[in-house]
Amino acid sequence: MAARPAGPRRGSRGGPAVRFFLTGASGFVGAEVLRLAVEAGHEVVAPVRPGSAAPRLAPFAGRFSRVDLDLRDTRGLAQAVASHRPEAVLHLAWAGVANAARFDRTQIADNLDVACALVEAAGAAGAGAFIGLGSQGEYGAGSGMREDVLPEPTSLYGAAKVSALFLTRQLAAQAGMRHAWLRLFSTYGPGDNDGWLIPMLITEMLADRRPRTTLGTQSWDWMHVEDVARGILAAATTPTAAGVFNLGSGRAVRVRDVVERIRDLAAPGMELVFGEVPFRPDQVMHMQADISRLTAATGWAPRIPIEEGLEGTVAWYRRHRT
Repeated sequence: MAARPAGPRRGSRGGPAVRFFLTGASGFVGAEVLRLAVEAGHEVVAPVRPGSAAPRLAPFAGRFSRVDLDLRDTRGLAQAVASHRPEAVLHLAWAGVANAARFDRTQIADNLDVACALVEAAGAAGAGAFIGLGSQGEYGAGSGMREDVLPEPTSLYGAAKVSALFLTRQLAAQAGMRHAWLRLFSTYGPGDNDGWLIPMLITEMLADRRPRTTLGTQSWDWMHVEDVARGILAAATTPTAAGVFNLGSGRAVRVRDVVERIRDLAAPGMELVFGEVPFRPDQVMHMQADISRLTAATGWAPRIPIEEGLEGTVAWYRRHRT
């Protein structure tokens, strides 16, 4: 097995380069983390499901190491981590993120064993840090969304995320690894997954179709995917960043205001009707991240206000219409 370099490697932006093992790189957030990581001069190894086209990874071909691997193959996962000997593991992959799967038992079967096997493999390979991606869904609909409150998830997705937090944190402690868990709030940006509110609104309005919405009186915390990726990398590259951190914009915006802003950008003059879709029984009416803990620990702060981010996102979807 090859020895690690004697001295620290330097990234393209002056800081130390890090060898990352990045799961979920083919996803919306993961691909942006990959982009920023390679641009900063970090070395990235990314497992990708065998046979997956992974179109988001095409622009980075030759700039990272792709490993064809199903993460549920825990033996293969351990071998891959041992072979590449990462300094930090970024675990962004999660099966069952879509709303339709949030109460599916696969939340347990396809995620918890993978997360535990990954942190154990990282510890055995000598990694110094495990960074996991949690969710605001861990808090539930009625609890205060601060890192120090007891989570009260209302879905199996949220409960599985909480479980993954406690299990990986314990395993990381036993291995002597730094552990950071980032509870991600709502994201948006170019190339988002179909089915989420903002891309649905944009694609419908660009096609001159009026979207059906709730009353829009709920207020949510949205953050541009570039700021999300910057926050993840800030936690990963700050040696003292450990514990649970909220990852959001820190600003709550009314859904109705977002719908109207997108209308003004994508379909000026379209008449909107609010309230055609009822609220869910567990509807979160106010979602706002207190991001002071992550900012204090890493110096990170979001840079892209939603007004600017929506303008760029609508322009991207207009250019990529099929």
